[in-house]
Amino acid sequence: MDDLCLHQSNIKTIIKVLMDLVLSGKRYRLVIKIWKDKRSIDQNSLSHMWYDDIAKQVNDKLKISSFTLESVKKDLKEMFLGYEEVEHTNVITGKKTYTHELIKTSGLDKGDMHIYLKKIEVWAYQEGLRLRIPNECEYQKLKDEQVK
Repeated sequence: MDDLCLHQSNIKTIIKVLMDLVLSGKRYRLVIKIWKDKRSIDQNSLSHMWYDDIAKQVNDKLKISSFTLESVKKDLKEMFLGYEEVEHTNVITGKKTYTHELIKTSGLDKGDMHIYLKKIEVWAYQEGLRLRIPNECEYQKLKDEQVK
């Protein structure tokens, strides 16, 4: 089941969904927490621009061509987001196995993604790398708001 956003306008629909689940005879885990919007496409686009900026600058600095957008993305996610345990149930045997996978930015909310981007920006600055930040992007607008 996907996330549900609970508010006054959809309470009847949510009660119906919950009743259907209860009547199925199965048990469910219900988690209620404050709704936060998922990271935006704009934030995702900026992170990919930065991965590419970093890869190109490090390659130029070291006079190599080893670093790619994807390799930088993996390294930064590993450094700043880490891993989460993921459960997999084998469709044939029913056996459950657990692995550790890098946390995906698609699972972050806007605030967590902003923090991730800020960590990348600070790290890049400390490493002498320059990142493009378009004036019209969400990240820059939030930075500008904090200065006011």
